[in-house]
Amino acid sequence: MKRIKLIITLLLIMLLLSCQVFLGPDPDNSHRGIFERIWTDFNETYALMDFKGIDWNGVYREFSPQISQEMTDRELFNVLSNMLEVLDDAHVSLSSPFAHKRFGRWLDTSNVEPFSLDVVKTYLNGGGRTAGAGMFLYGTLSSNPDIGYIFIAGFAHGFVGVDQYQDWVKDIDTIIQALANTNVLIVDVRGNTGGLPSNVQFIASRLTSMKKDYVHIRTKNGPGRNDFSPPVTYTINPASSRYTKPIVLLTNRQTVSGGEWFTLALLSQDHVTHAGGTTAGAFSLGLQRSLINGWLYTISVQKVTDMNNVCYEGIGIRPGHIVTNTNEEIMAGRDRQLEFARDFLGN
Repeated sequence: MKRIKLIITLLLIMLLLSCQVFLGPDPDNSHRGIFERIWTDFNETYALMDFKGIDWNGVYREFSPQISQEMTDRELFNVLSNMLEVLDDAHVSLSSPFAHKRFGRWLDTSNVEPFSLDVVKTYLNGGGRTAGAGMFLYGTLSSNPDIGYIFIAGFAHGFVGVDQYQDWVKDIDTIIQALANTNVLIVDVRGNTGGLPSNVQFIASRLTSMKKDYVHIRTKNGPGRNDFSPPVTYTINPASSRYTKPIVLLTNRQTVSGGEWFTLALLSQDHVTHAGGTTAGAFSLGLQRSLINGWLYTISVQKVTDMNNVCYEGIGIRPGHIVTNTNEEIMAGRDRQLEFARDFLGN
């Protein structure tokens, strides 16, 4: 009996050792372990460290001494948030049961460019019409009905796979038909919250006259700073129903992510003029990961450039015509950026 017990004990020890070999050590759920895990993942996976000139080892030296097992979860969350804030990236976030934080200067309330859709409606005949589950506002300008207008709030509504376009975007064809008799068009993506590349492609193809490549994407695929996949090129193809008369595209600092992809797509077209404010500067896919304590975070894993290999991460796309609104003007019911587009197209 003792021999059998000894054999069973040895088998259990061997089983535990084999689990350690094949599965690795148990994840460290201490505050130190959580800090090390998230710092290491960003060190190996974040795609923009070198482009932004970030000394991630220096960041470690700054924030590592702030970690202790005696600190509360909220204190740990604050230290991790302060560390990730260094990246200045709108696609980086941190979530816990008690707090959620997104990063990037575009979220700074002192940096928000004045914009009001209610003010825009006062410039449109009848206040304009909505379509696409409220994602579109469109119409003609009351001061000049030969000028059409389309506002796009974002490029995602509800949930769907990233390679599929959503049903609401198909309303763009109805809008293009409704504005077919206008001579020129304002496309407004100020405050656009981004979304799915498939929706960007679908809508932009209705405003395109020529087939054009417009972005290169390289995805981080290894722990080294230069470990990237070969570039993948995105191409915009004209749809059968499209608007190819002169267009002014309006952006601002709150035009982010998919709104910036859309901007690059339209800027590949000769009939599009860019005006307003510089965009947010956040292009990469944000990949979601989880920590052993259940907290979630997102990490930018791509480097996106235009066809001249210019990367606008953290910088944004600067319009050829910089025009700004003021809070006082918006409060008074005036949209200087919209008026610039109106006058530019009217001339």
